[in-house]
Amino acid sequence: MHCLICNAYTHYFFTKQFDDFGLGKVEYERCSHCGAVFATSLLQLPEDEWQSLCVRYHGHYRIGDENPDDPNWRQRLQSQSDFLLTMSKMGLLPEQQRWLDYGCGEGELSGLLGQQGVRVDCYDRYWQKEHSVHESQLLPGSYPVVINTALFEHLRSRAGMDAIVNLITEDGTFALHTLVRGEIPRDPSWFYLLPVHTIFFTNQAMRILFQEWGFSSSLYAVDSRLWLWFKASKATLLKRYPGLASEQDWKICDGFMAYWP
Repeated sequence: MHCLICNAYTHYFFTKQFDDFGLGKVEYERCSHCGAVFATSLLQLPEDEWQSLCVRYHGHYRIGDENPDDPNWRQRLQSQSDFLLTMSKMGLLPEQQRWLDYGCGEGELSGLLGQQGVRVDCYDRYWQKEHSVHESQLLPGSYPVVINTALFEHLRSRAGMDAIVNLITEDGTFALHTLVRGEIPRDPSWFYLLPVHTIFFTNQAMRILFQEWGFSSSLYAVDSRLWLWFKASKATLLKRYPGLASEQDWKICDGFMAYWP
């Protein structure tokens, strides 16, 4: 197949056996250029089977509110909410405009932000709730802040990635949480190989996306595992918001902040 990030050829990487959810063997391929890894067996599933798998997987831990594959997810969402609120209080993110939480699940993060007065629209393809916006309401360039936490690793097409970023206004901000590494390990026992994870991003893969989508600088909040991608340069941001340089937990640079080796 061709890489969904850079369009280079991918090659067989390894196979993993899944005993749950009726998956069986899943094959993975690695991009020869950017190093991104793809669960090709999952990418090839018919849409109805993929949707059923997602609902069954996420439903099994939401019943008890604990996810054995990600035991700290609640604490991380609280940390991400606190960080985004701090950014809005600094003026870096607009407080008076509606944000979008794309792939919001049950709306936990948007709920935390809403409790503090931030208006956040919620959208999730598989977890539509009464208060969710409909896909037809998602217009290109309509949100100054688009939040995307723990969704990029579930996508199955480049068009799906592009569609999310296209919702951001010309000078808007992308808030992203996903796992990114210098290299993806060739190890079927790696903890991040879950039944619903389709794409595994390297720093190089993210650099390519970052540049192609027209961003200029980024900030990574280590504690909350959240990136902010900006259209403005690092120098411009620090001039406007000098407090960004005061926190050791915040790593800012021009280009994509490749924090994890």
